[in-house]
Amino acid sequence: MDFQQLDVLEDKIKKLLNMVKALQSEKDHLARKYEESERTIQKLKLDLDKWSTSAEENEELNDQISEMKKEREEVRGKIERLISHLEELEAKV
Repeated sequence: MDFQQLDVLEDKIKKLLNMVKALQSEKDHLARKYEESERTIQKLKLDLDKWSTSAEENEELNDQISEMKKEREEVRGKIERLISHLEELEAKV
């Protein structure tokens, strides 16, 4: 092998080493991005769980409100009937 071939080989090796360094740097950057994405995903999952719980609690509260409205209408009906009976009694007296 002559010196010119060794120089060409050396240049190729240097280029390969530079490529390896660039790829290593990119790999490290992507690994950091991946970890950041994982943290974001975990945070979003926690937020989703909280919102799910809140939605269930809201649904339960809405059910309770509906039940109370129904009971209020029943009480209103009873009061109206009592007033009607009292008016009838008053008319007879």
